[in-house]
Formats: sequence, structure tokens, C-alpha cells
Amino acid sequence: MFGALNGWGLLLLSYGLGTAIVLLALYFVVRLAVLHALKAHTIWLDRRGPHGNEMPAA
Repeated sequence: MFGALNGWGLLLLSYGLGTAIVLLALYFVVRLAVLHALKAHTIWLDRRGPHGNEMPAA
């Protein structure tokens, strides 16, 4: 299957696969970070109170 791939072709295929895997992992890390931040922000907004300034007693 990879008989036609010699040095440069195999090198480019390896770097391409490695880059794709790293970018996919980075996408999921950033996506999870954004979702966590949105959840934390929503909780913060819900705890602010009806007038926007006061914090409810804990």
C-alpha cells in the first residue's frame, strides 16, 4: 500500500497526519474551555440578583 511512498512522500504524510491530530486535539481543548467559561458566566449571571449589583447571601 505504501510502496509508492518514498522518503519525501512518507515524511509529508507523517507530518500531515501529526498536524491533523494536533489540530483536532487543540480544537477539542479550546471547545471545552469555551463551554466551561460560558457555563461559569451563566452561573455568575444567575447569582447576581434581580438588580444586577447585589449578591445574594450565601
